[in-house]
Amino acid sequence: MFSLLLAAIALAHTGTVWTGCQHSPEVRPQTIVIACGDGNFGAIGLRWTSWAPSSAVATGTGQQNDCKPYCAAGHVRAYPISIRLSDPVTCVAGRREFARISWHWTTPIPKLAGVPRTGSETLPCRFLKLEP
Repeated sequence: MFSLLLAAIALAHTGTVWTGCQHSPEVRPQTIVIACGDGNFGAIGLRWTSWAPSSAVATGTGQQNDCKPYCAAGHVRAYPISIRLSDPVTCVAGRREFARISWHWTTPIPKLAGVPRTGSETLPCRFLKLEP
């Protein structure tokens, strides 16, 4: 019931929303899953320093599975991370959604050897608005 209320609030919001892997609109989510396929990478405890129609910025704790010796037996490692949402697109019913997420580990990540300090993903909306 609570999640339905949050979704309704996000839909009523006239600004840009984040829909993420589940394509469920949110404003200033506290948690974001970045690796949609397996959930092995995400961010929790997000504190939003800005949320504007064109971009949003947060800091929090990044959680990344080290997949050693393999992902199912791996360990989740947590380090400070910075998140930026950008590249809004117009989707179904004219809703504006951030389509790009970028991240930057803000401290060294010694237990995640080989993982880049920065990265980004594009996650377009599920249904794009069709232009005439």
